[in-house]
Amino acid sequence: MAIYYLDGSTLLTSTGVFTDEQMTTCATDGFYSDGVNSRELVNCTLLPPVICPTCATPCGGTISGSGAQGIYLLDLDTGSTASDVGAVIITFNPAAIPDGIRATFNSSTYNKVSSPVDGYHGSTSANNFTFIGNSSSDCGLSGSTYPALTEYNYVGGSFVATGNTQSLSVAAGDVSLGSAAPGNCVMVIPKQTAEPSIVNFEFVGPCASTAWTISVSCPALLTSFSSSATAAASSNDACNESLTVNYYNAPVTGTAGVPDLYDWVFSDAYGSNVLPSGFYETPTKWIEVDTNGIVVDTGTCSSPSPYYIYLSDVELNCNNFCGSTNYIISSQRQTDTNHQFADITVGDVIQGVALQNGHYAYSGQSTDTNTGIFRIMELDGMEVVSISECSGGVCVLT
Repeated sequence: MAIYYLDGSTLLTSTGVFTDEQMTTCATDGFYSDGVNSRELVNCTLLPPVICPTCATPCGGTISGSGAQGIYLLDLDTGSTASDVGAVIITFNPAAIPDGIRATFNSSTYNKVSSPVDGYHGSTSANNFTFIGNSSSDCGLSGSTYPALTEYNYVGGSFVATGNTQSLSVAAGDVSLGSAAPGNCVMVIPKQTAEPSIVNFEFVGPCASTAWTISVSCPALLTSFSSSATAAASSNDACNESLTVNYYNAPVTGTAGVPDLYDWVFSDAYGSNVLPSGFYETPTKWIEVDTNGIVVDTGTCSSPSPYYIYLSDVELNCNNFCGSTNYIISSQRQTDTNHQFADITVGDVIQGVALQNGHYAYSGQSTDTNTGIFRIMELDGMEVVSISECSGGVCVLT
C-alpha cells in the first residue's frame, strides 16, 4: 500500500494529496479515502467529500463458511430506509462439529437460538458466544482457552485471513450441545428504526475444522396469530379462554402466523418481547411457552363437556318464587357460554326454543323450589339481564 501525505490534519480538512513528505509532488489524479469519506483529486486539488457506501454484505442471502480453526467475521447490512424495519430472522446451521455464534446490533448482543431438533440454546452469559453442535463431535470446548485464533473477514464473497488473531476462553455455560446436529437454528434480532443498519456477526470454529451456513432475512414485521391474552397455568385453562389478542411467531418448525414446536413467540411484530411463560390458546391448538419465549409443547383443545341448567316456568314477579308455592325446575337448557349453574352471569344467552320474557327459577339439576338449591334469572329476549336469590321471602339481586 502506497504512502501519501495530506496538507491538513484529516482528509476532510485537506486541500491536496502528495507523494512526498515535503508536499512538493502531487499524487496522481483519482479517488482517495480514509475508510469513511472519499474525495477525488483533480490537478492536485481535492474535490468535495463523498461518504463511502457500506462494504457490508446485503441481507437476503445465504453465506457458507468453512476452513480451519478460527474466528470468522461478517458485517451484514439490513437496509437503512424507513421501510427497513421489523424482525431480522437469522438461520444458522453449524452441522455436527460445534461452532460458536454471536451477533452485535445497536450495541446489544444476541446469542440465543432455537433449534428445530431440540429447541432453545443460549449461553448463560448475555455477551458470550453460544456453541452449538453434536455432543459426539465435541473437541473439548468447556473450559478451553484459545490464545491465538486466526481471524477471517468476509470480503468479496469469501472469508479472507486478516493477519490478526484473537484469544478466546470458553466457559461451561457457553456450551450448549445436543445429541444430534441441531439443524437450521433460528435467531431473531428486532430492528425498529431505519438506522443503525449493520449487524456484526462473529462465528468461532474451535475444532480442527469448521463448516456452517447462515441465512439472514431482511427486516420484516412478523405475522400475527390470534391468542388468549394471558398465560394460563395449564392447557385446560388456556382452552377455556377466548381468543382476544394478536401475538406473533418466528417460525422454527411452524409457519408464519401458525406457531408450532420450538417457534419463537412475541407480543410485538418486531420480535422485541417474548411472551411470558405459560399456556396459550390459538385457533389451531394450545401452546406451552417456556421462560425463553420458545414453544415447548402443543396440543389440541378438546371440546368441553356440555353443562346443563334446569329452568322453571315463567313468572312475571320474581318474588313469587320466594313464597310457599312449589315450582318444578325441570326444563333442560344450555347457555351460549356453556356455563354451569354457579357460573351463570348477566349477559349469558339461553339456547333452544324461545322463552317468554320474565323470571325463571333455575338450578344445576332437576329439582323444585321447596327442596332444591336454586336462583332466579330474568330473561329479556333469551338474554340473562339479572340474577336474584330469595332472602326473607323476597328476591334480592346478587
